[in-house]
Amino acid sequence: MFAIFFIVLVVIALASIAIEILMRVRLSVREPRAEKLLWRRHGGDEVAATYEKVFPRTMLPAIRQFALWSIVVTAAALLLVVVLKW
Repeated sequence: MFAIFFIVLVVIALASIAIEILMRVRLSVREPRAEKLLWRRHGGDEVAATYEKVFPRTMLPAIRQFALWSIVVTAAALLLVVVLKW
């Protein structure tokens, strides 16, 4: 049971990281040459909000938010399982 929760947690985290990197790369491509590196300094919420403005019909910010809460819920369930088995 622990292994399944842990694998799910890792897969969701990797998907979230990939989405974050994809949004930052796509925003960097749209920026002028002098400002391309600035997206590495911005926070994730700011990147998601800007990405949603630049690409209005995208679902990546919503998927990113879903992945975040899925990680939180899965980690809480994993903690609950560990505490109950102890």
